[in-house]
Amino acid sequence: MTESVAIELRNISKHYGDTLVLQPFTLTLEGGCRTVLLGPSGCGKTTLLRIIAGLETPDDGGRLIIGGEDMTDVPAEKRRIGFMFQAYALFPHMTVAENVGYGLRVRGTPKEEINRVVDKMLALVNLEKYKDRNVLALSGGQRQRVALARALAIKPKILLLDEPLSALDAQIRHKVREELAVILKELGITAVIVTHDQDEAMVLGDQIVVMEGGRIHQAASPTEVWQSPATGFVAGFVGGSNKIRARVAEGALNWLGTTTPVSSLTSINRERAEAAQTRRSGQGEEHNAELYFRPDDARLSSAADAAGPEVTVKDVHFMGNFVRVTAVTATGGLVKVNLPEADASVVSGAKMKLIVEPGDMLVFARPEA
Repeated sequence: MTESVAIELRNISKHYGDTLVLQPFTLTLEGGCRTVLLGPSGCGKTTLLRIIAGLETPDDGGRLIIGGEDMTDVPAEKRRIGFMFQAYALFPHMTVAENVGYGLRVRGTPKEEINRVVDKMLALVNLEKYKDRNVLALSGGQRQRVALARALAIKPKILLLDEPLSALDAQIRHKVREELAVILKELGITAVIVTHDQDEAMVLGDQIVVMEGGRIHQAASPTEVWQSPATGFVAGFVGGSNKIRARVAEGALNWLGTTTPVSSLTSINRERAEAAQTRRSGQGEEHNAELYFRPDDARLSSAADAAGPEVTVKDVHFMGNFVRVTAVTATGGLVKVNLPEADASVVSGAKMKLIVEPGDMLVFARPEA
């Protein structure tokens, strides 16, 4: 087990010139917790990681507290933080063992201790028999594990990983992320991981921080982010939800010509629908809410009496363990539906009814312009 150190980010923001790249926020990352910063490119997640590492400084007034100590003005090399870069940054002229022990050598660690730690780290990542090989002779997954071993060899208080699996092929990435999750859990180290891949976030994270446009939308467990997204952005980004313009009026959610009673929604979505109606009741707006639903939570029916808006099937793709259907709504928008198995009635051009149960609907007030 490794020392568990909490990270407190107090009133952190970041400008580059006149451009605001991180909106002000306060956040605590629990000691021993694996926190994933999840969001699209340019959302500010790597900037936040670099602030923790000491490679960037926050705007005036922001404070970074690590293990109870104010580290805001402490140089990066004195923070005892391990950093695993997206490209691994291994030294091509060195062996595996030399790469892993590099950080210890520059710190003046005795050779015997370096050898002991290197052997321990290589055993941790199952690379003992590769210690004398040049890193260029390794596969992508093996190089990733060398980079992880090197980052851990200095006994960091915190481990930072910037898109650690993005350079790997899909099949290898799935295998390595499972291995990485096991290693981090066994070590009990405080880790902060940057990714744009929601599946990766779900596997690696105890806590997921969802970011967009420099803003933190939600910081919660994977289960809570999935089941109770805090904003429309989270609902759309996590799970690839469909987004439909809607209107709440007189206790009903109107979407694509279909009406769903607000009373039939789950409690949190009922509250948000009622808030959307109240906030905009006097504005006469046609579109005061947004409806989200995941492809897995929708189905298609050819029954004439089925309750749901009519859509036209555009594309049908067999995906292995499910069938992905893309359909066109009456307003010209696209919706995606995942069917558990092929249906002979679902073909390109077919008119179908789109069925979404009220319990699977996620409703949010339309964001202010």
